[in-house]
Amino acid sequence: MVRPQTLDLEVSVSPIAAVRALRRVMEEAGWSMLRHEGARMVDRFAIIMPMTQAARTIGLEILDGPLHGGIITAWSETRGSTGEVHQISWLLPGGTDDGLGQDLIHAWVHALPRMPWRWTFSERSTVGFLLPTWRKSKRAFASLGFDVRSKAWPQKKTRVWPPHDEEA
Repeated sequence: MVRPQTLDLEVSVSPIAAVRALRRVMEEAGWSMLRHEGARMVDRFAIIMPMTQAARTIGLEILDGPLHGGIITAWSETRGSTGEVHQISWLLPGGTDDGLGQDLIHAWVHALPRMPWRWTFSERSTVGFLLPTWRKSKRAFASLGFDVRSKAWPQKKTRVWPPHDEEA
């Protein structure tokens, strides 16, 4: 059996804001969706020992359209003693490397209220300045084709959204 390929991104926006923007993008495309809630096991480090905890997840499942069956899940986890790191996981048919999956991610980023790869000073101070989260997130978004420089917001739209039906 082939293991599905997911794209997990650490983002600065809350899971609720991430799912709200995603819902708006999918409504623009005219796709129906189903909201889902659940739990995910995450590790939290207490002093020197990891403790497994459940994090509440929310997300959307795409019910029709060319990305039918795609699942997007968002959650927050506390890595250390305080502060939360928000994550979003993309599981799309055909992957997220290029094509319509990448178009959906680009449209989602443009619908967000702020840069998903940039945290405020207060957020970084609460979670921890030396975590690799900050640099990993910037690298992940840069590899998706975004300009991650500090003054590069709002981004210019380089992709067409909503997608046009080629059969019509």
